[in-house]
Amino acid sequence: QIYRKVAYRVVVLWILGMVAQGNLLAFDPHNLQFYSNTLQAIAAGYLISSVALVELRVRGQAALVVVLLVVYWLLLAFVPVPGHGAGVLTPDGNLAMWIDKTLLGRFQDGTTYTWILSSLGFGATVLMGVLAGQLLRSSVSGPRKAQWLAASGFVCLLAGWLWSFAFPIIKHIWTSSMVLWSGGWCLLLLALFYWLIDVKAYRRWAFFFIVIGMNAIVAYMAAEVLPWAQISGIFFAGLAKHLGIFGEALLSFGALGILWLCLYYLYRNRTFIRI
Repeated sequence: QIYRKVAYRVVVLWILGMVAQGNLLAFDPHNLQFYSNTLQAIAAGYLISSVALVELRVRGQAALVVVLLVVYWLLLAFVPVPGHGAGVLTPDGNLAMWIDKTLLGRFQDGTTYTWILSSLGFGATVLMGVLAGQLLRSSVSGPRKAQWLAASGFVCLLAGWLWSFAFPIIKHIWTSSMVLWSGGWCLLLLALFYWLIDVKAYRRWAFFFIVIGMNAIVAYMAAEVLPWAQISGIFFAGLAKHLGIFGEALLSFGALGILWLCLYYLYRNRTFIRI
């Protein structure tokens, strides 16, 4: 039953990713991109993490993070790419890009982002969130949880920085050092917000973000598929043209504000869309 739910979520996230950036709704097979969006990266990481959560204990989950990061590094560092050799991390010469172009062919998105092999890194990223969740669900006191999250964040930042001398921090191919670097910042932010909201009970300031978080998938898809800049222009373009360099900022904040009001309407009506 758990795996059926996991499969359903993966498929839905994958389809939404193709809608957002894969040109699925264009109904043009020549422009279709099969694996090209953050939601699909989340789906891949979620699949790996879900199996780990069901089949492994906490120590096994932590060990799997290490295995995924090391295996990804070894593959990119030592497996030769035809025409480039091993250890090449240029946009066209890295192993992850070669695999994408080879397997996806014309369905590859044409950017310097990589996806298939980078799913190992995506899995490690989501598993770091799983481990943070394990800590938050534990019986450890609130202040100590915040301390552990912060300490883990600093350790990840240090490890990512040190590893970057041998395996650079590169977002587009989601290198192992990038996983640790980005994960470290996420853990530090989680520690801060957990301490403020759950430990100190300072919650009113977060209402703006709660409205977005309660319908996060709606917010993401709406931002991807609807012309919020044009909608904002209807209301603010006249004023924006008198503000010089601040006009673009007004239009951007206007688009965010209009989207937030739509999400607030859903929030007030207790309409929450989840996968």
